[in-house]
Amino acid sequence: MTAQGRASMNVRVSQEHLMISFRFKHVRLESFGLNFPTTLLSSAEIEERIAPVYERLRIPVGTLERVSGVSTRGIWPTDVTPSSVATVAAREALDRSGFRPDQIGALINCSVSRDFFEPATACLVHHALGIPEESLALDITNACIGFSDGLIMLSHLIEAGTVKAGIICSGENISKVVHTTCDQLLSDPDITREKILQMLPTLTLGCGAVAAVLCHDSISNGGHAFVGGVARSASQHHQLCIGNGDFSVGQGEEIAPIMTSDAAQLMIAAAKLGGRAFPDVTAALGWSKEHVDHVFCHQVGRQVNEAFYREMGLDFDKDFAIYNRYGNMVSAALPAALAIGAEEKKIQPGEKVLLTAFGSGLNARFLGFKW
Repeated sequence: MTAQGRASMNVRVSQEHLMISFRFKHVRLESFGLNFPTTLLSSAEIEERIAPVYERLRIPVGTLERVSGVSTRGIWPTDVTPSSVATVAAREALDRSGFRPDQIGALINCSVSRDFFEPATACLVHHALGIPEESLALDITNACIGFSDGLIMLSHLIEAGTVKAGIICSGENISKVVHTTCDQLLSDPDITREKILQMLPTLTLGCGAVAAVLCHDSISNGGHAFVGGVARSASQHHQLCIGNGDFSVGQGEEIAPIMTSDAAQLMIAAAKLGGRAFPDVTAALGWSKEHVDHVFCHQVGRQVNEAFYREMGLDFDKDFAIYNRYGNMVSAALPAALAIGAEEKKIQPGEKVLLTAFGSGLNARFLGFKW
């Protein structure tokens, strides 16, 4: 790694704590690509499906949407592969960037759901796009923050001069997880309110795919500067959200994936982690809270986002959310919110954008962009 590359990662050690931060001088976010299902599933339809459970436990109809804020989510058939939907998004991002496949030096797939246990889903997308073999293709999987980690890793490759341009992608098909959760709720005669609360967050999940092209500023066509950010890993909370198996579409009916969460404790732990980390975020980026023009949180739901803003002391009016219409699209949720929000909010050149990414583990990433 060059001296330039080493300089982009900073580890500050003090008597009180260790701060992992990173800054980039030459990385540009060039373009996005999106791909969403045409079939929507409403929270009301899910509650209708599990109505016997609601009736037995006397849970009011409308609880799912009222608690989460999720009205609808996209659903793909269970046999739709993550690589196929990620390829559509990646091809759109590539077309919008103006780069050719032979100019791409790395492709990183970051989805939780994937085609097979191996090979890496990135290899299937890499092949479909016609990217030459003189390049990198790999998966980074880290729950809901996978895409954020992909952005960080690709940016280090660009900053170090290893590659000039690359693609990050995530294609999430979680339909089977939602269906399996409904089936388990209906088939368990001993289901309790406590148990259903652990499984309700799974019913907010949605399908979607997103991709982004990043490049060195020397070949950018007006992309947005990736300034840097901060990473935190509070692994003492790893037990608060657990998936029981590999979400590989290629396994067909052999697995019945289930995810359980202690949603209340996870929300508290994540919000407090954000509060503890935010002084480091402002120090690393050189931004005060007032400097931030737009904020994009991980798209979990209303209660979670409100808790984040309270703990971090950020202005909720700067928030942009898509979870109400798309659900929680796992690793695709946050970058999709940024892609949609940039258009709908009409983010202006020079404005500062903060991404706050949280994922089970418990991990957090705080990323700053200058438009």
